[in-house]
Amino acid sequence: TKARVTEVQGFIGKYEVHIETESGLTNIDIGVIIVATGARTLVPQDLYNYDGEWVITQLELEERLKEGLNKNVKNVVMIQCVGSRNDERPYCSRICCNQAVKNSLRLKELNPEARIDVLYPDMRCYGLTELDYRRARLAGVNFIRFDPEKAPAISASEDGIEVTVYDPSIQMDVQLNPDLLVLSTGVVPRDTEELATMLRVPRNDNGFFIEAHAKLRPVDLASEGIFMAGTAHGPKSVTET
Repeated sequence: TKARVTEVQGFIGKYEVHIETESGLTNIDIGVIIVATGARTLVPQDLYNYDGEWVITQLELEERLKEGLNKNVKNVVMIQCVGSRNDERPYCSRICCNQAVKNSLRLKELNPEARIDVLYPDMRCYGLTELDYRRARLAGVNFIRFDPEKAPAISASEDGIEVTVYDPSIQMDVQLNPDLLVLSTGVVPRDTEELATMLRVPRNDNGFFIEAHAKLRPVDLASEGIFMAGTAHGPKSVTET
């Protein structure tokens, strides 16, 4: 810990890695390298009036559910694809829809009378998580699809939060007044430009590492003897990671 790779030389079976630590520079000889730099959740500082108190992320909601959610929270609105599937980050972050459905079901368990509205451009509950999506619908969670060109509008005042979204099913604007607004934020890569240059391995336009071959060598990087694991490759659920 508290160490940084400063230089990588050599080849498979005979890599020499220079590591800078608090006590100085250390050189080690190793056979292979595993890149597991991971990713992080986007912090939506300038999106949807995020304040970390009444407008929070799904991860922050999970922390509150664990600690004990305020009993006055009875109406919750969730907005999907915050910070991803846009011009800056065109990719799907994969975990957001499943996370929203899971947390919606948990809120319904705590308070079956709670109103939960999930605003989404697309719900992508792939695999067996489609069953959780169905459970959420049956539990009364309301899903409203919106056009990304007409993103929900947020206004905040002393009286609370107001969310306005166009509902194509009834072809009119819907106004919601949640006690809590939850943003399903995207997954973004860590800053690995310096590391990728040292290892001489490519990254895609989004900043994630690219495997040698998607089918034949899915965990190998282009340079021999260098492998990757987890979300260094792209957004993944815990199971996929």
